[in-house]
Amino acid sequence: MKYLFCYDITNTHKRNQISTVLEQFGIRIQKSVFQCDVPAEKAEEIKTALLTLIEKKEDSLFFCPICDACLEKVRIIGDKTMLQTVRFEIL
Repeated sequence: MKYLFCYDITNTHKRNQISTVLEQFGIRIQKSVFQCDVPAEKAEEIKTALLTLIEKKEDSLFFCPICDACLEKVRIIGDKTMLQTVRFEIL
């Protein structure tokens, strides 16, 4: 399953820690947005790990499952996009 992890973190050190965790499991779509293709159990583990890093009164974490049909409808607008998708099949 694919998940979007988005965050708004005030502390630079914590923001870097969060991006380091997410880089292990997915691809950066924008500066604070990652797409991770992991099983549901792993997504919960990632979410739990990230929650230990944030300050709930100052920071926010957005975590959302994305189905393949919804992902097909995604449109990227602008020239500063970071994500490049390539469709392929393994035969």
